[in-house]
This record gives sequence, structure tokens and C-alpha cells, in this order.
Amino acid sequence: MPTQAELFQALRQAETAEALRDQALQLLAKTKSREYLDECLLTLRSERVIATLDESHRPALREKCLGYFADGKRDKAGMLREGLTRLLVHIDHHDDADIYKLGVETYYLQPVDDVAQNLRAVALAGLAPIDAPLACLYATRFLGETQTSVFNCEPAMTAIDVLVASDQRLPIYQFLLRGGAQMAQTGRGELTGKALESLGDGFPLALYQDLIDIYKAIDQPTASMGIINWIIDGRVDALYERLEELILATQDADLRRYGLVMMAAARNDDLGERLLRLARRARADDLPLFIEAVEICHLPGRDAALELLKRRLG
Repeated sequence: MPTQAELFQALRQAETAEALRDQALQLLAKTKSREYLDECLLTLRSERVIATLDESHRPALREKCLGYFADGKRDKAGMLREGLTRLLVHIDHHDDADIYKLGVETYYLQPVDDVAQNLRAVALAGLAPIDAPLACLYATRFLGETQTSVFNCEPAMTAIDVLVASDQRLPIYQFLLRGGAQMAQTGRGELTGKALESLGDGFPLALYQDLIDIYKAIDQPTASMGIINWIIDGRVDALYERLEELILATQDADLRRYGLVMMAAARNDDLGERLLRLARRARADDLPLFIEAVEICHLPGRDAALELLKRRLG
């Protein structure tokens, strides 16, 4: 019977994807060493190895994962369970719903902030194709939670994906009315921005204008990017005036640059004409931003506008 050290050495020496997979699974089943466990998971989720995983490999992954759910003290931050759950989601078998249900209920405060957000996100992604109604309920809960990561906004980002896939946008709207501004103002504007661009083509314009008022007032760049994307990607011409107001009113130069460049990159005549009109009366501080945007404009008036901007810039 090979020792763990010998199995680890064999893993290091394996060359083919299949050999790497088999050695990693064998060591995974035997070891409790965090060093070895991390190496096994790193190997198994590498692009060439994960492509070889199939249903025959589920039992080993399930046994290990369920063991950590039964004794969470051995995986306090949930990172091992996250890695194992991610591999099971890739295999995509409906009988793993039990693990996903455990995952979406897992929290770990260390010492105050929760550190199991990614585990809940992965589990939610696995649960959605199996039990969409239940997944949408958890997604709705995750959108309102204070335990949303300030690093990647999970599991709320995945929650939005799940709700959109099920065409359940009411919880997203509710989030934007009740919690989106707070998220944006506490370092999680990316989440609010994603929500603002996920309301769908048929969302009432009057209600969206109310949202523009809310988020224009707080002027948080990553949140406002969602408004810009929703209007431009959806060609919501009824809100082009509001788009201009948002871009010109922001105190953030990067957001203004983003909005102007998006107007140009849309390759839309109306948006292009609006950009050129704005360029002709650009403030001195904004001249470099307009030059960058007008340079990619597709309309015939581009060259004259560029000449004027560069002459003003000196």
C-alpha cells in the first residue's frame, strides 16, 4: 500500500490528463493533509484534467465532500467543500442536489465576516438546473444578505444569473429599491451595476427612470455602469437624454470616459450624433475623454469634431 508521500510523488510525475486525474483522486481519498488536498484540487480543476471527469468519478468526490459537510471544523472556511462542489457541478449529475442544498446553507464567520460566500455561489449554480424554484428562493435571499463578499460580490452575482435564467426579475428590482444603493456605497457597486443591467428588455421605462434618479444621486461608478450598459445595449432611445445627463453629471472621470466610449462603440447613428454634439461643447477638463471616444466614432462628422477638440486642447 503506497504512502501518501509516495502517492504525492506519483502525482507530481504524472504526465497525461488521465494519469493526473487518477493519481489526484487516489491521493484525495486517502489524505487529510491540507497541502496534499490543495494539490489534488488544483490538479483536478486544471483545464485538461477537469475535461476528463465523468460520472464514474462522482463517488470519490461525493464521499470527500460529504465528509467535510459532516465535520465542518475540518474545513472552516469552506474552501475544500467549494473546490469539491465545483468539480461535481462540472460533472453535472442531478443526484448531487443533496450536496448543493448543504452548500447554500453554509456560513462561516471568521471572526466576524463570512468566508463561505464562494461555496454558496457554487452550490447555487449547481442547484439551479436541478431545482430552479428552490434555487430562485435562495437567490432571492442572497441578494439581500449583508454577507455578500466585498471582493467578488458572491453569492449575489450568481444569484442574479440564476434569477435571470429563470426570468424572475422582480427580486432584482426589489433589491435595487431596497438594498442596491447600500451595496454600491459599501464597495460592492459591481453587484448593483449587474442588477441594473439585468432587468430585461420589457422593464417599464418610468420605473427605470426612478432607478436612474436613485443611482445618479449616489454617483457610484460601477453601479452607474449598469445603467449605461442597459440603455446602450438595449438601444433604449427614450432614455438617451437621461444617459447624457448621467454621463455629464458624474464627478468620476473614469465613469464619464466609459459612458462616452460606450456611446461611440455602439455604432449607432443616434448615439454617435449625440456624442458629436456633446463633443462640440465639451468642458476643457473633459477634452481628452471626448477625443478618446470620438476617435472610434463611425460617423462622417468624426474628423471635424476631432480637429476641433484637439485644437481646443492645444
